[in-house]
Amino acid sequence: MAMQQIAPVAVKVTAHWRTGAPTAVAFEGIVRKVTKVLALRREYGAYRAESGPRTLWELETEDAALVLSFSRRSGAWSIEAFDDAWRTLPFASTAEVPGGLLSHA
Repeated sequence: MAMQQIAPVAVKVTAHWRTGAPTAVAFEGIVRKVTKVLALRREYGAYRAESGPRTLWELETEDAALVLSFSRRSGAWSIEAFDDAWRTLPFASTAEVPGGLLSHA
């Protein structure tokens, strides 16, 4: 499955109170429940100075897969990439990074 990388788009995320794992993702009234966490990557030493350390979550939702990031410095969640099932969402057509494809292993 190919993930389409985009410029980060801010979203609201509901997370588990103890583990911090995302349980739902909301964007402009669209809410999707997280069904499975596929991968987790913590970037403690490899990050840009202006963004600070972050955590990347690769998730499956009810209808698509996506990559979320959580910035520790700002406390903000954003979508970094998604699969083709979310191509119809409002941010998908305007936020694409040229040549940005991530392949799911």
